[in-house]
Amino acid sequence: MNNIALYEERPVIFDFQNKSVETLSLDTLKRTHKENDINGHPLTGIYHYQVVEQVAELCALNGLNFQIEEIFAAQNRNRQTPGVVILPQVESVFGEKAIEAHVLRRIFTTIKINDQETPDINTTIAIAYHQDGIQIAIGPNVKICHNQCILSPSRTVSNYGNKKVTTEEMFHTVNDWLNNFSDYRINDLRILEQMKQINCTLNDTYQLIGLLTSMRVAKDSSNKKLSKCVNSYPLNQSQISTFTENCLIAYQEKQILSLWDVYNIATELYKPGRTEIPNLIPQNLSLINTLTNYYNLD
Repeated sequence: MNNIALYEERPVIFDFQNKSVETLSLDTLKRTHKENDINGHPLTGIYHYQVVEQVAELCALNGLNFQIEEIFAAQNRNRQTPGVVILPQVESVFGEKAIEAHVLRRIFTTIKINDQETPDINTTIAIAYHQDGIQIAIGPNVKICHNQCILSPSRTVSNYGNKKVTTEEMFHTVNDWLNNFSDYRINDLRILEQMKQINCTLNDTYQLIGLLTSMRVAKDSSNKKLSKCVNSYPLNQSQISTFTENCLIAYQEKQILSLWDVYNIATELYKPGRTEIPNLIPQNLSLINTLTNYYNLD
């Protein structure tokens, strides 16, 4: 069954003054104000909702059982290009804080694929649309906690940054993932199983925390030689503190965790409201790259 989000649409208005993140459906996203250039075309070449629709269409064309999940919109308080802008002239028509008066520039959602799912794991396509551009990634999703796994650079694509492609090429890449869905799925589950077989003592995790902290310090350093050594760190300092605390709590219950357990404690932080939307996919990818190198994952 191919579906758009099944939950009931709740919000009548948005309130970004009191909330940093709002949730909405695709239909509601389409009602928000469309940001155009002087010729009346999408300012970034494509509207946010069109990205979601095109990925969903590719899922359907490849015969997959999918569902568009809830969509997150976030404010970022940037004076130059804020994540949310409210247009007073549109409010005067539709009412105060009306959905139609909002320009939303930071959007994140996932499309769930249930094909070849296990009791614990299905697959999700993550979509991040923001001021820098568009990022899309695919990987296993842990059902119980909705933790997105991105297990290889080949599972991500974007139309900005050092490895940017055109928007059209980006959708071609997504279609390739879906056309080869079974092969990608089998390989991803093999990596997850390998992680489950690797034991991590508390001391092992202390060493990992030290590595994550060193990467964060290097990336944020004013020393350019240091900062260039790290493209994107897995966790910022606040997240490292939360990760460390959650690991310590987990070790109170078990003397040894698997690498899969530790990985899930970290990926719990990669959600809107806990990580800035432009960083959700890059940090997630940086984490698996770090673990792959540290633990010699295949």
